[in-house]
Amino acid sequence: MNIYFLKPFDAVNDAITSDLLLKFKWKNNYTEIGSGDGMFSFIMHGNYFPLWFDRYLNTDMTKKNIFDKTENIIFPVFKKKKFKIAPKLSLDARKHHINFVKRLNFSKQFKCASYEKFRFKKNFQKLFFIYTPHGLKNYQIILKNISKILKRNDKIIALVYLKNVNQNFIFYNLAKKSKGKLKNFFFSMDNGRFNETKKISKNFLEWTKIFSKNKLIIKDYYTGLSPFAWKVYDIQTRPILKILISFFSIIPFFLRRLIKFVWMVILYPVLCLTYIVCSNIRKSYKNKNCYIAFELEKS
Repeated sequence: MNIYFLKPFDAVNDAITSDLLLKFKWKNNYTEIGSGDGMFSFIMHGNYFPLWFDRYLNTDMTKKNIFDKTENIIFPVFKKKKFKIAPKLSLDARKHHINFVKRLNFSKQFKCASYEKFRFKKNFQKLFFIYTPHGLKNYQIILKNISKILKRNDKIIALVYLKNVNQNFIFYNLAKKSKGKLKNFFFSMDNGRFNETKKISKNFLEWTKIFSKNKLIIKDYYTGLSPFAWKVYDIQTRPILKILISFFSIIPFFLRRLIKFVWMVILYPVLCLTYIVCSNIRKSYKNKNCYIAFELEKS
């Protein structure tokens, strides 16, 4: 919540996603595909950021992706230390993501490259984690590339979208039903997220066929994040997010931190209740949840 305080239901989303992934056994020095800015895995594995810091300190309101900021970055200083569980390599296709990963000092190595074109070294790693890589167009190619260098019993933890998620993009669905300026407004709120997600979402049987083609066996899986949770996450403060960011950017730093703390205290019970209602992690793939996490093993 500290990191996402202006979009607080992102915190609920990430907490439920972490619950899903931490049901599997993790090993230190894994390879992370689609690391994003690195904050999700950093927090999931037990680390934290100081209260004064959040992702809205580093935004560029002139860009379509307001988080694509490369200059005047404000970031905590993290001393190099040994983490209990941390990536050996973080791979992401977006340069500004890797800039943040570097500052975290969490991953030992980091690469900015195309997911489909990147070539992994043999015997480099025994555990891969595929998060939700922005810019990934073809899951089969990256699975094929990873499978080639895995030995028998090496593992992949993959968090992927189920097709159910496509029905729950509120802004996209409203845009399809609207006209004129209202249509443009709803499309801008969606910001291309529906089309990006649709390309890499599949049903359970489709995922199993893809894994089988790449000589990967499903050892375990869990589904999570209900349609209701996704709808709440999709809307939350998006229509006024830029206004909120602009407001918090002009107030003195100490006052910003104080207001942020009060905001968090007020919202915390609401988020806890939302988490309890939405945290329906299940084993069955027949329910209508949006995510599924697989533990895969090389056959």
